[in-house]
Amino acid sequence: MRRTAVFASLLLSSAAALAGPSYDAPHQADDPASPPAISAAMTRLMDLTEPAMTPAAAEAPTCGVSKALATTTRFCNAAPLQFPGAGAASQYPSDIVVAGLSGVVTDVKVQLLDVTHGNTSRLSARVQHPGGQLVGLTGSGFDVDDAPLPSVLNADWTFADDAEVYALPETGIVSYAHTVPARTNRYLPRVFAALPLPAPAPATTVQQMLASLKGTNPNGTWRLWAAQYTGAEPQPSGTISDGWCLDITTAPVADTCYFTATRTGSLNAGDVQQAGRITRDGKPSLCTAPAKTAALENTTAVRRDRYDFAAISSQPVCVTVTADFTQCGGNQTQIAMYSNYNPATPNTGHLADSGYSTIGSIAFSRRLAANQAFSIVVNEVDAGAGCAQYTFRLEANVCEAPPSGDRIFYGGFQLVIPVG
Repeated sequence: MRRTAVFASLLLSSAAALAGPSYDAPHQADDPASPPAISAAMTRLMDLTEPAMTPAAAEAPTCGVSKALATTTRFCNAAPLQFPGAGAASQYPSDIVVAGLSGVVTDVKVQLLDVTHGNTSRLSARVQHPGGQLVGLTGSGFDVDDAPLPSVLNADWTFADDAEVYALPETGIVSYAHTVPARTNRYLPRVFAALPLPAPAPATTVQQMLASLKGTNPNGTWRLWAAQYTGAEPQPSGTISDGWCLDITTAPVADTCYFTATRTGSLNAGDVQQAGRITRDGKPSLCTAPAKTAALENTTAVRRDRYDFAAISSQPVCVTVTADFTQCGGNQTQIAMYSNYNPATPNTGHLADSGYSTIGSIAFSRRLAANQAFSIVVNEVDAGAGCAQYTFRLEANVCEAPPSGDRIFYGGFQLVIPVG
């Protein structure tokens, strides 16, 4: 077994970008092997009472940086982005040149303005800092192919770490994995099972929090990479008619709110084992979703690596886990979080998991209690499958209270099973 520990902000680079504009999402759930088809008969729209705009969360502590010293400046590129079919947007990348700011970044918010699209589950957007860091805003290797499709008309999307909801994933018996912004609102940035965007977009595994940019130089060229995945016909079309904006907050020094830790390892012959594995239920854990109970899929011994982490915050916190399994080969690698891990019963002490296995990048998140220690376990799906190399990253803003959560059905989709 080979394992190394690295504290950093970036994962290893993933596989090279896909050749051409085709996106075929490699994913697997248990157990069926892939998510059930979504049919109109099984789906109904819900629109529970909620304000059109989610109110901003209360201001978080600055961890030693005075708000009186902070300044927020808006920069925009109003050129429209068009999505006539699969592949890159008409502006690719769309650039914003930031100049004249002093100090370092302490907060960033990203707006996509006047979005109209026939199927938002096909869209993917990432913002790139001048220093090269890549943050995922929205997008997934999963999409919705059956009516009713998640469409949007003239919406403004704001991505901010202090938002209360992820980009309205589709929910229910299939998955929380679909990233489906459905209206004007504030959303937590996140991409799930992210596929590489067309070249020349960076192929590095994304960071999931805009807080990852804290302490960086704000000046230079910021880039928005937006593309549309292929899928079943007809291909949707759409626009971001008024372009996009950055709200950049700077101060003389950075706060200490952003936590990140990266681990790299492999699963090889001779590694320790656990007695079976949990079921891939097709529902990635989310800080905004109720905790789930893991089921034991089987008791066949599989190889695993365990990583223990001390508590990262003295207050409740939302932790995001992003794994890069591009070097593993096949949908044969799982990742889960535990409060108390027992290799003899890997379904006990469970906190969170990715819900799926994949040959690419996969992510999930979990609310942790104050001063809560935890473990991350990476294991084979099938005995002997192994993995030449994997990497995962933890991210959290320890000054930001977790989203209030359990609002996941508002304005989204809920799957219901017809009776009779």
